[in-house]
Amino acid sequence: MSTYPYVIINAFTRTSFGGNPAVIIALPPNTLSQPQTFSEETMIKTSLAFAQPMAVFLSLSPEDSTLIDVRFYLGTLAPLICGHATLAAVKALCTNALPSLGKWGPEVKLRTKEGLIISARSITESGSEEDKYEITLPATPVVTVPDMEIDRIASVFSEAAGRNIQVEYAARGEGKMGNYLMVVVGPDENVGDMKLDCEVLRKTSYSINILTNATPDADQVFVSRMFAPAEGLPEDHVCGSAHTLLVPYWVTRLGKKNQEEMCVRQVSPRGGELWVSWDQDRSLVRLKGHAKAFGKGDFTI
Repeated sequence: MSTYPYVIINAFTRTSFGGNPAVIIALPPNTLSQPQTFSEETMIKTSLAFAQPMAVFLSLSPEDSTLIDVRFYLGTLAPLICGHATLAAVKALCTNALPSLGKWGPEVKLRTKEGLIISARSITESGSEEDKYEITLPATPVVTVPDMEIDRIASVFSEAAGRNIQVEYAARGEGKMGNYLMVVVGPDENVGDMKLDCEVLRKTSYSINILTNATPDADQVFVSRMFAPAEGLPEDHVCGSAHTLLVPYWVTRLGKKNQEEMCVRQVSPRGGELWVSWDQDRSLVRLKGHAKAFGKGDFTI
């Protein structure tokens, strides 16, 4: 039997009951490069046992001491990228919450199973008592959905809401993010107050359904929510990867400058606050936010 340390951290919040939680689990060096040591089946079972929105498994890279290998699991779902879980992992690493992984910070590089390198860092801002954490993800190009398809999607959202929803625009992600749908609703729609039957959203035929609109509040440029009932996740509290579509769209639509920072909010019941920007020259989205430690311990299997 082996014992493994873990921490639970809420991403994109300063509070114990806000943001999006993730359990961060420290594995011995080289573990993720040797599947027989800690198998995918074991990661799935561990994720299910913790019953958190995402389980993150970290292990020191066998060939590069500057890298941490990372895997994400929500039960049997293993997403390519999980933004909130990455930010939570960066908090754990930069605060030495998992000593067996060594002391890191202020900069961290995480390597996914597909070989994507995610750059991240902790940021101490003048006049603030709490650090923020920043992750850098590839921007997701989008393809505008045809008018006929927009009408179909609008009818699905209207059915889910039990009333007519004003849909202004819809687009899907390209490539590996093709299962992401972004739906922009009119300014009169209150995204945070919407009561939706999430099961109805299965009818969109997309795994990830993002709802968004602009706000009149200069301090928070746009709001969003994300629903993924087909993946066993009725609503995600705060979705980092959704912002790889959202940020370039709103920067372009609102005429924001290259790398101009915006404060935005995901208005799920738990809610979360993000500071975001788009590096157009490098096609990267930067997500920054607070993170709150919630619990820690060890488990033995």
